[in-house]
Amino acid sequence: MNFVSHALLLTACISFSSHAGIIYTIEAPGIQDSQISGPSYTESFDSLSTSQLNNGYQNAFGEYTVDKGQAKVVNFGVYGGAHGEGKYLFIPNRSAVELSFNQAVGYFGFWWSAGDKGNQLSISTQSEQLSFNTEQILDAAVLDPAHYGSPTSVKGNKREPYGYINLFAESEADKITAIRFYGRNFETDNHTVSIQREAITGRSLAPATVSEPKTWWLVGLGLALLLLSQRRPKRTA
Repeated sequence: MNFVSHALLLTACISFSSHAGIIYTIEAPGIQDSQISGPSYTESFDSLSTSQLNNGYQNAFGEYTVDKGQAKVVNFGVYGGAHGEGKYLFIPNRSAVELSFNQAVGYFGFWWSAGDKGNQLSISTQSEQLSFNTEQILDAAVLDPAHYGSPTSVKGNKREPYGYINLFAESEADKITAIRFYGRNFETDNHTVSIQREAITGRSLAPATVSEPKTWWLVGLGLALLLLSQRRPKRTA
């Protein structure tokens, strides 16, 4: 194997290993809590008031900050509130809430209610920045018709899906450091974290990721080396 071939192989290996991974899943219809078996912490928002959130809120695993617009902690209803009780976090249009973890977590889960394609997550890991648009859930084959409609309200709201969403880090480098909730009318509850990485539960969803710049640089390097190898003159005997 010549120098260029070695370089191409090394570049491919580095490019592959540099891509961080988050596995996204959704639980079966009606499940409104995390299903992981390891030690975890859950924020139900039941003890919060709107003023607490707007001034920043620190809990056992991190800090919630309203970094754009306004966010509300509101009483349960057809659009939110796991198990039809307590309160939930509501992020209206042109607003955003960032959750910064005290230490990187291997798992994050949340109850996603009255979902639509305008709900978005920006996910910071220890190695890169990722994005997830819940429009993917609406298009996913694993989304069951039974996901549509509130499982806790007689009013139903049958036109929008409800489900528990999981984010699993594939490696230590993929552990999550922060999550930003934004977009259009994002209703969420029962935020659950585990510091350690957890066994996967639920049905897999295909993620939408934003590749980190170094990955594109490495791909470009590989292509350049390939072109160079093709242009090198053959040796004559």
